[in-house]
Amino acid sequence: MCHLLDKRVYRKMITIRLDMIFRLALILLTIVFTSLVLTHSETQAEETRHHEAHEHGVATLNVAVEGNNIYIEFSSPAANIVGFEHHPRTHEQKHAVEEAVKTLQAGDALFILSGGSNSRMVKSKVDTDINEDTDHHTESEHGHAEEKHHGKEEHHDKEHSEADEHERHSEFTAEYHFVCKNPNKLSQIDVMLFQVFPGIEHIEVQLLTETKQTAVELTAKENKIKL
Repeated sequence: MCHLLDKRVYRKMITIRLDMIFRLALILLTIVFTSLVLTHSETQAEETRHHEAHEHGVATLNVAVEGNNIYIEFSSPAANIVGFEHHPRTHEQKHAVEEAVKTLQAGDALFILSGGSNSRMVKSKVDTDINEDTDHHTESEHGHAEEKHHGKEEHHDKEHSEADEHERHSEFTAEYHFVCKNPNKLSQIDVMLFQVFPGIEHIEVQLLTETKQTAVELTAKENKIKL
């Protein structure tokens, strides 16, 4: 009788342990699934934010005035600057990107600070991701494909080109640092980006000074940042 009871207790313990293992596995699977769902949702949200922020015709400026220092951050879709966003394919497109970088580096011609402030640019930095090539085909692979499937390869290249041009989002970003000898006479900044880059229609500005924080929108006709 005692032996029979021991077997029943043993079987019950095994059942309890299996039930605990099953519950634990279920909890772990739930955690993993939830984590994957959240990661996917965050990725989609980030892509949506990037897509919404990446609007052709619109650029952004962050302007901070601290003492006699003025810091400006500029960001724009490449389409506003050079007219395309895909990797430059022709000599003309490569030249356009090079010239755009040179133009953006000359911040003292793009941002005219009040004359009485006696300001000068001390630093500029320009970056762009437009030169990052997304085509990973090697020359030998491409040549082999042309020999065997010339027509198919041309069709694929055309589809790849169209998808690259319509789906890829490239940007130009720039940072500038100005120093003013008479910061108390700095009353406005004339933004000349509209004249230099006609593709820019609006500029959304975030302005931060020691006395205020505000947001304004500039156009070609209203291109002054009042400080």
